[in-house]
Amino acid sequence: MNTAKDIRSDILEILIKVEDVRTLESIRYELEKIYQKSVGQAEDKRIPAFMKGVKPIRENVTLEQIKAEQNYKPVTYKEFRKVADQMEWEESLEELLEAIK
Repeated sequence: MNTAKDIRSDILEILIKVEDVRTLESIRYELEKIYQKSVGQAEDKRIPAFMKGVKPIRENVTLEQIKAEQNYKPVTYKEFRKVADQMEWEESLEELLEAIK
């Protein structure tokens, strides 16, 4: 079984043999990408999955600006009730309440 130390030694032996600067720069670039990706994955594991959807709070933005950006259209209670009353439910109210317990 290869340990991290063994693998690191093998990589160093190969690198010592490389003389071309461009090749070494390319290797360094790829290693940095791989390392950054692995560090990012480790950080991702410490952060709960739902936090990926959390966005920072914007400062100096008005409610009207947010409404405009989100195409907000208010609905009256009468409009809501009209749509809600037309809905067909396959489950009984008791079954729906039991499902959320």
